[in-house]
Amino acid sequence: MVMSSRLRRYLQDAYETRRSTHHPHKVDPKFPIQIDDQDDNDKLNEFCNIFCVVGSKNSFSIELTGTFPISQSMVDLVEIYDGTVNREQGRLSLKLTPPQVEAIMDLADRIRKTSFMGDSVNNPNWLSMSARTISSLYRFVRIIKNFNQSEIRADILTE
Repeated sequence: MVMSSRLRRYLQDAYETRRSTHHPHKVDPKFPIQIDDQDDNDKLNEFCNIFCVVGSKNSFSIELTGTFPISQSMVDLVEIYDGTVNREQGRLSLKLTPPQVEAIMDLADRIRKTSFMGDSVNNPNWLSMSARTISSLYRFVRIIKNFNQSEIRADILTE
């Protein structure tokens, strides 16, 4: 559980500094961390929200919600990792561990292939939103990889 709490703190440091409601000592460990770049100018019905919940043994769940096209190749990828998809509600989730983080790069690539499919879900701004979603996923992968490296360095220093 110690490593999971370190992963959670690492993600909070990376993402929640922009949130004014951040209370590090009062946050429920099951409370999701928003990892997208949403701001006050975004239309909620056109945005793809991305949340992460840190579980035990450094596992984490990543969930995408919003008005975005979910292709069959995205469904196939999610099924490989025993995730869930609900096309009607615009929900996709994966449960991964840090070594499996490359699956998110695969997901980002599949999202890129839906960039021009916004009309299929009545989201005319999906082209620009998909680029931001992909960028947020890439950033998350970089942060998880940095966490892995810091854990390796910490292990070496404690030997």
